[in-house]
Amino acid sequence: MSDTAKKRRRGRLTVPRKEIAWYPTIEPDACNSCCSCYDFCPKGVFASGEVEGLRRRPKMEVTQPYNCIVLCTACEKVCAAGAISFPKREDFERYVEYYE
Repeated sequence: MSDTAKKRRRGRLTVPRKEIAWYPTIEPDACNSCCSCYDFCPKGVFASGEVEGLRRRPKMEVTQPYNCIVLCTACEKVCAAGAISFPKREDFERYVEYYE
């Protein structure tokens, strides 16, 4: 299958989304409050956390984890601080069924 054909494939979940624990986690000590994850994510997974101490910009938090698209890791790549991580992809591939 060509790369173009792979990109056109669509998937559907095999179980309800609330049963799939696929979502990002943010390492608070690594987050630099740049908001790139918030600006990038079209699903509204991220939001600003509470302002702590003298920090002007709050750290980002995952506030809508089940809005995250299963197997998507794009926000991990846009995080310049490397603060975003996901569980192992292989453990979740069984939840997506692909069709054309």
